[in-house]
Amino acid sequence: MTLVRCFLCIGVCLAVSSVAGGEDADITPEQVAAAVGKGSEAALRNLERYQRTADFGSSVLCAMALLNAGVTRENPTLNAAINRIVRDADKSLDPYAGPYQAGLVCMMLHMLKDQTYRRVAERMAHALQNRQSPNGGWGDNSRTQFALLGLKAAQDLGVRVPPDVFKRARRYVEGGQLPDGSWGYTPGEAASRRGSMTAAGITSLFIINEQATKESVVCGAAPSDARIQKALGWLGERFTVRANPGCSAHHFYYLYALERIGVLTGQKYIGGHDWYREGAQFLVGCQSPDGTWRESTQWGTEFALLFLGKGREPIVIQKLRHNGEWNTDPYDAKDLVEQASRDLKMPMTCQVVDTQASAAMLAAAPILYLQGHGALGLSRAAREAIKAFVEQGGFVFGSACCGDSDFDKSFRAEMALMFPDATFAPLPAGHEVFSIRHPIATPSAFMLEGLNTGCRTSVLYAPHDLCCGWGSCKGCTDKAGVESQDALNLGVNMIAYALDFKKMRDKLDEPAITIGRADAPPPRETLLIGQLYHGGDWNPDPASIPNLGKTLKEQTGCTTEFGKRRAVPGTDDLGDFPLLYLTGHREFQFQPAQVEALRAYLDRGGFLLAEPCCGKAEFDAAFRRFCTQLYPDRPLTRLAPDHPVLRAPYEIDKVKYKPAVKKQFPAVGDAPQVEGITAPDGRLQVFYSRFNFGCELQGHGCAHCLGIEGDDAYHLAVNAVLYALSH
Repeated sequence: MTLVRCFLCIGVCLAVSSVAGGEDADITPEQVAAAVGKGSEAALRNLERYQRTADFGSSVLCAMALLNAGVTRENPTLNAAINRIVRDADKSLDPYAGPYQAGLVCMMLHMLKDQTYRRVAERMAHALQNRQSPNGGWGDNSRTQFALLGLKAAQDLGVRVPPDVFKRARRYVEGGQLPDGSWGYTPGEAASRRGSMTAAGITSLFIINEQATKESVVCGAAPSDARIQKALGWLGERFTVRANPGCSAHHFYYLYALERIGVLTGQKYIGGHDWYREGAQFLVGCQSPDGTWRESTQWGTEFALLFLGKGREPIVIQKLRHNGEWNTDPYDAKDLVEQASRDLKMPMTCQVVDTQASAAMLAAAPILYLQGHGALGLSRAAREAIKAFVEQGGFVFGSACCGDSDFDKSFRAEMALMFPDATFAPLPAGHEVFSIRHPIATPSAFMLEGLNTGCRTSVLYAPHDLCCGWGSCKGCTDKAGVESQDALNLGVNMIAYALDFKKMRDKLDEPAITIGRADAPPPRETLLIGQLYHGGDWNPDPASIPNLGKTLKEQTGCTTEFGKRRAVPGTDDLGDFPLLYLTGHREFQFQPAQVEALRAYLDRGGFLLAEPCCGKAEFDAAFRRFCTQLYPDRPLTRLAPDHPVLRAPYEIDKVKYKPAVKKQFPAVGDAPQVEGITAPDGRLQVFYSRFNFGCELQGHGCAHCLGIEGDDAYHLAVNAVLYALSH
């Protein structure tokens, strides 16, 4: 394919057009946010009524729903209600509804994340312990669920709950499960089996198992979850969000119970159903014009807000269910994320994902987490999905539970298959992961290793145990392991490093990955961009050009497929490419014959697009030397603001630079720092941006790079490509 033939296929690419969008019947984050906003206003009216009538239990439930929906204590109605609840908690517990009320108070106090309320939580926990029946329950499966939820919340606030409380509760909960896996309202009551009580039983058993696991002195000896799996199977076979399975009442209570098991157990799907997406779609559709949700009970609005608010928390970590012992610390990810949510003041949650997941499914969270004992045994498809996920901005965390040697060998081998050009290296003490949120006094104690793919440390690995510390496991056999709080602090830092303190994707947003492997062979009849191979790290952002091609199709009138191929000057026929792309971090050098081949290409009508990855000074200096070799009589010069390459299709007068640019180059301002070499006929041959745009195309939004932010990076690259194809 010659340059002339390449230029014949780009005529439709010259005008910007909007992307056509059809109607989407699925629920959107904006619709949920609007419903939550209207529902919060309705709940505030309810709260005023509950306060006037001294309805203590309803007041607590409503306050929880409002906090869950994002209403803060700056709201005077909510603040007054919370103060009154805290003041009256000890004297307002009803003889029958006490387990509900005390449990809800503990849960509300936990949501406030304020240690000054620990004493109140302690008194509520003692009240719950005193009301536990000799059979281990609190009267029925519904009140038992709320009692256990409250005790767990109190524990999370630092209140000690004797292990025997949970052991007695196990006898009650397990004894009440029916042979088919379901639960009724009271133990063994088959006639009252229903979805709400089965969900309550799952939640109760999960909390009980969590306590038993953390008390165990044998790592990986978690209680069997066979009962939970059987119950999930029963619920999955009857799954619906439009009714309470097996019961004509308590529909919204059932939805809240469904949300509890989804969040606690990290399940995205129940019976093959995306429980949150389907539930949110139903609730948005049935909300009344005044913002309320009405059903047979009076708490429809409160339960709806609890479902929508907590259920939509963005997912930060997905834990991989691999073929080895993948869950030796069942609560490590959950506990770490809860700590990170508090420390970083960002709502977040976690879930489990299978090895059959595509790259797009992995992209539902920015972090993929692997831990366990024994070999991983990943399939080729799983490796390709993880590789694509990482190449497009994802992070991998790995932890060898108890320092297990088989896991260690397997994890390293799997990463080597995915990234053969990268190797693990100990993180230096000055790496920002040791200081970004919590200062780690002795980084060497963690022996954390990193694997760089391109311009970032995208795999963080602990060959010695971190996961037992995250999950408070008492049975870790790794003597080099670290204390729980130290491990949690480092884990929070790892999350902060991966997120770079950016807003996470909404739970209902579609995953960002839309293409396959960045190095996959392009289809036939594809317009190829040649990426220049050199002795340095020539391909630090493998997905940047494929992502740019996708943007060209979406945001312009272009119908051509774009791809990239490695181009070696002096060896490959450069005439096969309408433009060449050159980047890297470090110093590079072309041989004289390669410089001659590149000059001949440019003089025949070719175009070179170049930028330093992460804005590295080493590459910048090497590129300027290369330009002097290329055209000694035509220096690289700053392009005028009205140059055609800066005017179409986007008029680029200003760009937004990343914080590091503003700090290191305060005089830059907001003008585009674009330089070029121009042919005698006035055609631009070389386009060079001193500040990086490739990291944004890759999806690596590193605030520490010397680069251009967001859409401005795409606009600059689109203009350069379309100029090359039209001149």
